[in-house]
Amino acid sequence: MSYLLFFGLIPPIILLIYIYKLDKIEKEPPRMILRLFLYGIFSVLPAMFLEFVGMSILGRLGLPENSWLYLAIMYFGVVAFSEELSKRMVGVGLTYKSEEFNYQFDSVVYCAAAALGFACMENISYLMVDGAAVAWGRLIPIHTICGVYMGHYVGLAKSAHRRGQNGMRVFFNFLSVFIPVLIHGFYDFSLSTENDDMLILNMIFTILITFIAFVCLHIYAKKDRPIEETPSKTA
Repeated sequence: MSYLLFFGLIPPIILLIYIYKLDKIEKEPPRMILRLFLYGIFSVLPAMFLEFVGMSILGRLGLPENSWLYLAIMYFGVVAFSEELSKRMVGVGLTYKSEEFNYQFDSVVYCAAAALGFACMENISYLMVDGAAVAWGRLIPIHTICGVYMGHYVGLAKSAHRRGQNGMRVFFNFLSVFIPVLIHGFYDFSLSTENDDMLILNMIFTILITFIAFVCLHIYAKKDRPIEETPSKTA
């Protein structure tokens, strides 16, 4: 059972500490981060409910289960949407009105904490069912990547909200769901097709999106600014 700890729990905690340390200007309260991580674990439950409802509706469409259309709807519209929405309910719902949420990078930390809690629970559940055979695959930080982009756009949305830019607020909030669903959905979909070309594409995509996301993470941290600040016209 030691692999449950090593592959299921330790990687999410290491990633959470790594992201937390990038928040240089004003650290978020550790109690808040722990709370987000724990609630992220329990966000698996609403995700499972939403997936059950979505799969029930999908099953009524009469599509062949091995068709690419069925798989696309399943993994983009049901699985990815359900899981990203559930994580967002935690990462945003518990923090959006908090006085601690006063810098744009704060929401990256919040959403990453919720996503890593979710990933921790999902990792352990997969490892308990399938054993060590899936262990290395659970190290791929797709949930973390989605949490980073989700948090980035939530921070931009709150800044737009504070400046009274309601159109931009809606746009950034949309992106905070759309981009993670697109990333998460493509990752799952490309694996589910069991097509050799798609599996190669999945490998390339995973390497690229991981590299790009961690570069973006450092850029977001470096360019962190107060929520109330109005961007410079020359920026």
